[in-house]
Amino acid sequence: MILFFSGTGNSKYVAGFLADHLDDEVVSLNNILKYHRSFDFTSVKPFVFVAPIYCYRYPLIIENLIQRANLLGSSEVYCLATMGLNSGNADKYLAKIVKEKGMTFKGFQGILMPDNYILSDKMLESKEITYVLKKATPVLKNLVVSIAKHQEIQKEDKTAFSFIKSSLLNKEFLKHLPKSKEFTVSSSCIGCTLCEQLCPTNNITMVNNRPVFSTNCLYCFSCLQHCPKKAIDIKGKTENKGRYVCPNYQEKPL
Repeated sequence: MILFFSGTGNSKYVAGFLADHLDDEVVSLNNILKYHRSFDFTSVKPFVFVAPIYCYRYPLIIENLIQRANLLGSSEVYCLATMGLNSGNADKYLAKIVKEKGMTFKGFQGILMPDNYILSDKMLESKEITYVLKKATPVLKNLVVSIAKHQEIQKEDKTAFSFIKSSLLNKEFLKHLPKSKEFTVSSSCIGCTLCEQLCPTNNITMVNNRPVFSTNCLYCFSCLQHCPKKAIDIKGKTENKGRYVCPNYQEKPL
């Protein structure tokens, strides 16, 4: 079973590729969270979690979900991460969670995908995005072979001062994330409700045909990136950074 969490589509892309090539079931953790569904999962094949790296770790809500999940059938767990550069000590946190559940941790690997954290950097151009996606293909194919054979996988990326970055820096990152009140909506908003539909924590409600943000934001930027009119911004910090939604992997030549 391939279980993924994705804000702008990178992890969904990876999950779709794996599910197709492993002939396996794919489950959206976004929907599990959004609709308050059960954390009970049953699979004969290994469980494969796919999620983005948020400042050198999985999103805490996904770490907590794995910790609480009732994983039945297979005792094997793989963890994969989509990332812009490196993954810090994400593997160590995940290995600890899996082992404490009495399950077999089959390894962790980060997969380089288009960096979509537009608070700090502009999005890549279309040609650069295509290049990064194509470069990920052989990595994904190797993972398919390893998972199909129940082989352990090894983390390949390295992060300087990984302990500090995944612990202290991650805490500071979460502490200083923009508050929901910093999200702005321009007059170009057409009230399409897409942002409300996509928000995995139901942090957005439509009031007078415009999105209103509560205080339960994950900063996955799904609302901001998917907005068809680029109407959502964070106090001008992302206005000119471009937007990005990863295609389904079938839509890109591999």
